[in-house]
Amino acid sequence: MDFFKRYYPIILFFLIIAIICYDFSVRDDFKKNYKNQGEYAIGKINSIKGYGRGTGFYFLYSFKVGDKDYKGRSMVDLSFSEAEKNIDKRFLVLYLKHNIYNNRLYVSIPVNDKIKSNFELHRWVSCYPAIQPKLDSIPGAGFFL
Repeated sequence: MDFFKRYYPIILFFLIIAIICYDFSVRDDFKKNYKNQGEYAIGKINSIKGYGRGTGFYFLYSFKVGDKDYKGRSMVDLSFSEAEKNIDKRFLVLYLKHNIYNNRLYVSIPVNDKIKSNFELHRWVSCYPAIQPKLDSIPGAGFFL
């Protein structure tokens, strides 16, 4: 116990470095593999939740793959008044096949209400080449996702 009391700043330093490295590796994995192993889903924004002392907020969203529902959260670069307008709207979610919890919500790509299945969504994305540059710019996920 004296060891931890004596060296807690050093242990804390290495723990923070490990968290930053883990977050970087998750984002890097997504950037490298989304073209080969990425799948599309329709995500619906359920609510907005703030964090910190009024410093920011993130979207809480859900998407369905097969018969199973998944939930996620995404940080955005919108003002709060603009973000409130997006509640209950549908947007594109990109996830990896081998790690479905490694996903991103693209608020800049709204999904039409006519599209009902993920197969139709995949066809829709492949028909519009203007979507590709938006997919190449991976939005931030925040820590611990």
